Amino acid sequence: MGGRKSGKSVHGSIGDTIFAEVERLTADGKMSKLAAFGEISRSSGREIGTVAANYYRVARKRGTPLRKRRGPAKAAVKVTRGGGDLESALAALGQAIRTQQSEIEQLRRDNARFAEVRKLLRS
Repeated sequence: MGGRKSGKSVHGSIGDTIFAEVERLTADGKMSKLAAFGEISRSSGREIGTVAANYYRVARKRGTPLRKRRGPAKAAVKVTRGGGDLESALAALGQAIRTQQSEIEQLRRDNARFAEVRKLLRS
């Protein structure tokens, strides 16, 4: 009947089962949630991300206290801290490009001179 057993969604019962198993495995504090997700993943054949998603969905539904989610602000802080390194790398890159442009101009001048010498030798 389209994923339903006795009026309850199969997905809901899977989530409840996963939640209960994670709580059991982590109750004594010897196993982390991540390790519990891995163990359940191996035993059930589900992806670890699927197990974690099921656990947290049920935990939020039940009002279980959870750590706050980390947002993108931490990534922005890391980029800001590395800004000095980025600026110096860009400055070095700019200098390398300017040096390369001078070398290319010199090679073009040398090539033009060699072309004149080749013409003289052919004559």
